[in-house]
Amino acid sequence: MNHSFFFTPFSPVVILLIATFFLLAKKASCTDPQFLACEPKSCGGQNISFPFHIQKAQEEYCGYPGFAVSCNEKNKTVLSLSDNEYIIQEIDYQNHSLRVSNAAGFGKNTPCSPQIQNISLNGDRFRQSTTRAGLFLFYNCNSTLLENDSKLLNHKVDCSGENANVSTVAMLDDDPLLGSASEKCGAGVVAPVEVYRGENVSIGKMLERGFVLNWVASNCSVCAESGGRCGFDITTYQFKCFCPDSPHARSCKSGEYFFSS
Repeated sequence: MNHSFFFTPFSPVVILLIATFFLLAKKASCTDPQFLACEPKSCGGQNISFPFHIQKAQEEYCGYPGFAVSCNEKNKTVLSLSDNEYIIQEIDYQNHSLRVSNAAGFGKNTPCSPQIQNISLNGDRFRQSTTRAGLFLFYNCNSTLLENDSKLLNHKVDCSGENANVSTVAMLDDDPLLGSASEKCGAGVVAPVEVYRGENVSIGKMLERGFVLNWVASNCSVCAESGGRCGFDITTYQFKCFCPDSPHARSCKSGEYFFSS
């Protein structure tokens, strides 16, 4: 048998291969661009996907409103909340929670950073875990008054380069000396931290360990399980499930398509 017949330019085998190639190419070119754009990205070894999206790396419609993050020069994922920047240490997509640490004190093992400010959450996006405690930081305590209060002096934090006339004091929100510290120091800031019973850990380590936030956003599980990628239409303020063929309302298998106006 002449096997060369099967590989001539117009042989059935060659025609079949060419047709298959063009069909696959056409299928790939017809994949919805929003589905392609919302492929999860990585920052600092973390998988970033809905409800989050990385600014300048992912389209805004790939995330839920208020969940924009950035990837900084140190390859850390950063979330901005009430004029503070927080390093995202881990994201638990199943439990809708994430652990964050104030970027001003992250990696420094010290609370001596006046850039740490109060955090204010309105509850419509993020909520603090019930396990957190409040760490009060007083940066402008009168050093002379502190020297005359031996109990309060135990809460003094050594900060290099600090003015000799002022001191920094740190204590948890259930400390009985909180009122006395407020009198001698004035206003302070409150940083959320997690404290476990019986542990002995430095204030700096508390700040670096951070705390857990729970988030509130559209549920992505149905869309994701159907092979889609979750997104959001800011104009219509509706959840969207981006599928390989086109956007759907909820699931790639539901038959419910999303029609934009």
